[in-house]
Amino acid sequence: MFSSYEEHRISPRKALRTRVIFEDELNEEFLYFLSTDISLSGIFIESDIELQSHTKLFLKFSLYEGDAPIQVTGEVIRIQEPPHHRGRRKKNEKRGIGIRFLGLKSTDLKKIEEYILSK
Repeated sequence: MFSSYEEHRISPRKALRTRVIFEDELNEEFLYFLSTDISLSGIFIESDIELQSHTKLFLKFSLYEGDAPIQVTGEVIRIQEPPHHRGRRKKNEKRGIGIRFLGLKSTDLKKIEEYILSK
């Protein structure tokens, strides 16, 4: 049996610091957040917004500055709370949201795979 969330991951992850633009399934206004890492199956972003698990989102992000953006639907699969210090959140800590890609185009999947395998 797996002992941690890390061990449950199917795809390897690589650090990716990029702006992620998304709106929710109700077409609420665009929101911008920063990602921390990416895998073939999804992306993790830093965010303090309140989202429910299974919320569908439309994502747009680039792997490299100047590249055409990858556009994909995603689903919130994990909400991570930061560790608390004496019951209070530290000033620089953020919540995070794990988003699974749904229906990623094969060309975009290849771009992500090449990014993850690059040095």
